Amino acid sequence: MKLVTYMTPAGESSLGLLRGGRIYDIAGLGNLLGVYLPANILEFLENSSEIRPTMEAIQSYLDAGVAPSWPAEGVQLLAPIPKPGKILAVAGNFQSHIKEGGGQEVDKTRITPRFFLKPSNSTVGPGGLILRPKLSPAVDYELELGVVIGAHAHSVSPADALDYVAGYTIFNDVSARRLTLAETRDERPWDDFFDWLNGKWFDTFSAMGPYVATADEIADPQNLAMRLWVNGELRQEGNTGQMIFNVAELVAFISQFTTLEPGDVIATGTPAGVGDTTGRYLQAGDVVVGAIQGLGELRNIVADDILGR
Repeated sequence: MKLVTYMTPAGESSLGLLRGGRIYDIAGLGNLLGVYLPANILEFLENSSEIRPTMEAIQSYLDAGVAPSWPAEGVQLLAPIPKPGKILAVAGNFQSHIKEGGGQEVDKTRITPRFFLKPSNSTVGPGGLILRPKLSPAVDYELELGVVIGAHAHSVSPADALDYVAGYTIFNDVSARRLTLAETRDERPWDDFFDWLNGKWFDTFSAMGPYVATADEIADPQNLAMRLWVNGELRQEGNTGQMIFNVAELVAFISQFTTLEPGDVIATGTPAGVGDTTGRYLQAGDVVVGAIQGLGELRNIVADDILGR
């Protein structure tokens, strides 16, 4: 299944099923069978095991073409998970990205993943604006595979970790590489780290979408082509198979420290080609398009934040 969150004509968000270029309202599909289906993705994921038989029964209605639907191109899509409980992103998970930043290749047997949190309200969906804050002149893109958790996971093993994954989406870990507030303060230890971390937190800096493809649609999450364009120019190209720590290892590692819950999102790192390497940062009016095999395309436009942040 391809799950979307979309804006209804009444101005409310709702959960939809994307199929054959059309969007079906999932709560409305439940009404066809006289059963309750949730209108938001978090509730859907929380109850996915109970919902699965109903969704399988609905397939006959979809195949017969009798379920009400709308052309996808006429519907405003939101971030598929508008407000995840947790967004956990891993830094430096592609050798090529480490090397382009001046680092040396790492031996994964001698290191552990480095994770950081992004605010749950930093999300923006397909077609939404990525806002350049006044606090930074250096806003950058990072195309990443987003992993959506589908069940409570605590202290799971890598061998079992993928059982807790509901699906996958495209994630752009937008980053402010420099902050102007650093120019007027006294220096303290760890300033560089916290500037880097704060540069991940701005509103709209977690672009996500266009949909969540359920895990059964992705045969191998470690063999997906990745590409990102800015204004039609290819900037990033890689494959999820180039990750230092794979999806299962990342899920297992995080679960040792915090319980992963349905709707949590893990951003799994970016390949080489970010703007920071060449100093080619995002500018107002830029069009950023990220594509991952099997997950469609995520398109966003860059604009200045007129609210003055």
